[in-house]
Amino acid sequence: MIKNIMSIDLEDYFCDLSYLKWNEFESRIDDNTNKILELLEKYNATATFFTVGHIAENHPELIEKIINHGHEIASHSHYHRDLRKLDAKMFEEDLRKSISVLEKISGEKVNGFRAPYYSINKNNFWVFDILRKYVKYDSSIFPVKTPLYGLPCAPRFTYQMSNTNPLKEQKDGKLLEIPPITMKIPIYGNLPIAGGFYLRVLPVYFIKTGIKKFNKQHASAMCYIHPHDIDPLRPRIQGVRSRAYWGIKNSMRKFETLLKEFNFCSVREKYLE
Repeated sequence: MIKNIMSIDLEDYFCDLSYLKWNEFESRIDDNTNKILELLEKYNATATFFTVGHIAENHPELIEKIINHGHEIASHSHYHRDLRKLDAKMFEEDLRKSISVLEKISGEKVNGFRAPYYSINKNNFWVFDILRKYVKYDSSIFPVKTPLYGLPCAPRFTYQMSNTNPLKEQKDGKLLEIPPITMKIPIYGNLPIAGGFYLRVLPVYFIKTGIKKFNKQHASAMCYIHPHDIDPLRPRIQGVRSRAYWGIKNSMRKFETLLKEFNFCSVREKYLE
């Protein structure tokens, strides 16, 4: 059976706000992440935790627990800022800080990155020139078209990214790109089914069908979840879209259903070992 990839965007429920406001809220990340860790252990699965550096600084014992359970730590930036609002210098400083913090706490090499909000478009492809200097793989290109993000013309399957065109494959490219899973729908195009909002609102049978179709093409599906996706008591705060709360009630059950039906591992286990 094909091993798919499970990833967790390790951020708190308030991380969509400016990091300058984060200290105004009580963290819920420990309890929610522990629930995820218990389920991963129950089904003998490993995962890649794309971690916000600032969160790791404030919860080093949680990072140590994740490592001790055999999971991988990768970067989800340091302050969870939209990359479309940063210049190259600001991004590189943020990336370097996150990697430094994560490697110090985890004691392991950070090999991967995922952009907050999947905030990559044709105006900031310079991000990949910077990433090639620090990591081996990326999971920021979402081959969909949504009001918030997406590059619908990008490849749907894992590929070695061209050094000159991020939307093209190059066999000797220096950066592996692992797009979140999509389902190709006639006329509509690519439908995101990977996790997060889509895990919460789509029927679980539909998600399972998409993963099975992916696997039939001998491809591993990249799925993801946030700790707050499974938190029915997640506080409602001003500045966070209402859609962030849709479907939370049933998301834990859906997540467990996927873990039970499919094999999942980390990016490191799938591609780097």
